[in-house]
Amino acid sequence: KCRVICALCYYKLRYCGFDKTLTPLRVLPFGGGPTAAMSAYLEGTSKVQGAAGSIGGIYASEMSTNILLEKRARKLAEEDAARLYNRVRQLQKEEEKAGKRISETRKKAREIVRLRERNQLIKQEKQLRMQQLDELIEQQKLENQRLKEETLRNRIETENKVFAEKIATAQQTKEDKEDIARTLKENQLLLRKEALENKEIIRKQQEDARRKLEELKIARLHMAQDDYEKRLREEMEAKTQKEMEIEELAALEMELIERLRAKQLEQQKAFSQLEAVLSLGAASPGKGSPNKQAPASPSKPLAEPEEEDVARAFSVYDQDGTGKISASDVGALMRDLAVPLQATQLSQAIQQLDPASSGKVSFGEFLLWWKG
Repeated sequence: KCRVICALCYYKLRYCGFDKTLTPLRVLPFGGGPTAAMSAYLEGTSKVQGAAGSIGGIYASEMSTNILLEKRARKLAEEDAARLYNRVRQLQKEEEKAGKRISETRKKAREIVRLRERNQLIKQEKQLRMQQLDELIEQQKLENQRLKEETLRNRIETENKVFAEKIATAQQTKEDKEDIARTLKENQLLLRKEALENKEIIRKQQEDARRKLEELKIARLHMAQDDYEKRLREEMEAKTQKEMEIEELAALEMELIERLRAKQLEQQKAFSQLEAVLSLGAASPGKGSPNKQAPASPSKPLAEPEEEDVARAFSVYDQDGTGKISASDVGALMRDLAVPLQATQLSQAIQQLDPASSGKVSFGEFLLWWKG
């Protein structure tokens, strides 16, 4: 209904706009349609044309203008009629949709009524079940009340019975305590008598145990003394054996030292001969022999440092006190001992002193190498 009203209002407004210079459009009632609006418009137009014919040729140009306006109005009316037809078709479709919705609504209403009836039945069944359950609960309460009363009656009877038993037990316990006290007193008397009789026996047993303990201590003391003497003898024998080994090692050391000294004298003689040969070769260069590389052993000066001097110079580079120095310090140590070595001699010396390439040289190896 709203859409129909809007369509009619739009139709009237459009034609009012075109007819504002001519005669006003007649207002249609709400029940009129597009046909009534078109007839009213045509009636007004005929009246205007009759008035124009009576005026004459003065208004010929104005009439032609009116014809153009009428044509335009006719076209607009056709367009509006087409639009209105479309609107009518749309309203018809809306009416069909409304009918479908009404049928669906009625169907849903019937479904709702059916569901309400079913829910009403379910509610009635539920109320019936609840009523039955309430009756069952009431019966259970009555049964529980009966059981509670019966339990209370049984508990009272049990408490009375237990009280009577406690009284009887207390009386019996009292009598038992008196009997036990009498028995204990008799037993104490018997124990005192037996203790007096056994006191002498216990004293003799204690004396025997003390005597046996002293004998055992004496035996252990003799065993410990024998063990001490045995261990002392073994230690003395081991000490004597070690002293003999030390004497043998000392004699061997002296023998080695004498050998080293003899080797040193031989080496000095060889160096002297070599120096003499080298001096002769320098005096006569044309007849000299080819140069020969010196051995890796150090060429010591005539005043050879003692072992104490070597040890003192070695300790300068043994900062940790481990008796070993780094292989890279051998060249500096030889310079401190006034025996500088060339690069080849130093490498050969390090190979002899450190054959395992550990990077360390001990004092014993260096001393043997120095004396050799």
